[in-house]
Amino acid sequence: MRLSSFYRNVSTLPKSEAELAAAASRAAQVCGAQFAAIQLSVPGQPELLAVGTFEPDLVPETAEAALKEFLRTQISLLDPSPKAGDLRTFPVGERNFPFWRLRAPRSITIIPISIQSWLNGRGAEAKIKQEAGWLALGGDHEQDVRQGILGLALAQRFSELGEIAQLESIIAQRGQFLSIASHDLKTPLTAIYGILQLQERVLRQKKDEPEGEQIARQQSFLKMVIRQVERLNELIDGLLNVSRIQNGRFVVEPSEVDVASILKESSSQRMNIIAAEAGVSLKLESPPILTAWVDPVRFEELVTNLIMNGIRFSPEGGSVWVKLAESSGAFRLSVRDQGPAVPLEDRERIFHPFERAQRTARMGGMGLGLFISKQIAQLHGGNVMLVESIPGKGNVFEAYFPIKTVTSLSA
Repeated sequence: MRLSSFYRNVSTLPKSEAELAAAASRAAQVCGAQFAAIQLSVPGQPELLAVGTFEPDLVPETAEAALKEFLRTQISLLDPSPKAGDLRTFPVGERNFPFWRLRAPRSITIIPISIQSWLNGRGAEAKIKQEAGWLALGGDHEQDVRQGILGLALAQRFSELGEIAQLESIIAQRGQFLSIASHDLKTPLTAIYGILQLQERVLRQKKDEPEGEQIARQQSFLKMVIRQVERLNELIDGLLNVSRIQNGRFVVEPSEVDVASILKESSSQRMNIIAAEAGVSLKLESPPILTAWVDPVRFEELVTNLIMNGIRFSPEGGSVWVKLAESSGAFRLSVRDQGPAVPLEDRERIFHPFERAQRTARMGGMGLGLFISKQIAQLHGGNVMLVESIPGKGNVFEAYFPIKTVTSLSA
């Protein structure tokens, strides 16, 4: 098989073990190797390892798992790890290569696969080289220069496909962002426009209603406008925070504050009003005072995000429980909702920007709250996790913070 034919057949990064095994078989044919094994570990994709052979069915399924484990073990023994462009070859004897129908190769050549990654999606100035796996070629003859060159070309092909896949992911994420942002920003603007139109029409009409009723009506309209403007402000703040995180300008400035007081003020003011409008009961459990070293503005933002998340997904007539507690030099803020459980496959993804679980929220949102909250907690030396998700019972999100930190940090 020619190298050009390999490029035509392997035109996208393999996303399943079957696709990777087919690519490995083609790699073995191109290089004239007895077998080829490929391990891929590309950000955003599951880790894959597959074996392909020059001759069909040379490695039965019963021996394939053992061959994979053999290769993992041998590669882990290579110290130092090979760098991009390096070829590492180690001899193999009959005794440590007992695979039925597969002749013991004289040597196995390992070629690393690496990709250029964009740190937090920042841009060209933040591109870094990352290991993304390896290509192993096994032969029953000594490796020659031609096989080495072909192996390097194949590894480079996988590097290019990995970078293309990463760029496609970034482009897809931006497209998703534009779709979500345009929808969620348009919703409050449409509401504001409608309210203002209604108010203008009311002012033009001649009414006989008492002045007090006119004032009450105008106050009602004004409250609606204020709420929609607040929502716009929250959406824009979320977008600005994502931009700051991706550009390394998201900063926390800890000081000694009463986090219990921040929680009570946040929940008793805006959160109680929003919960009441959504038909959700907000229940708070907190010590009278809990002093910790945190950024008060960022902590209030985290509180708002986690409670809003609980309100969004809890059914009308449901409850959201918020609990603040101290334990062993740390404090934990937990928020329990009565919403549908988060599917297993979504439990890590919901902490990524612009991602939402496959469950329905009764209120809008751009999928930024959990991502930003996790960043805030991690900059304080803590974390945010989904600690419980049970169908029919709801979910518990928990933010963990050490009581004391002493430095200002940025993402």
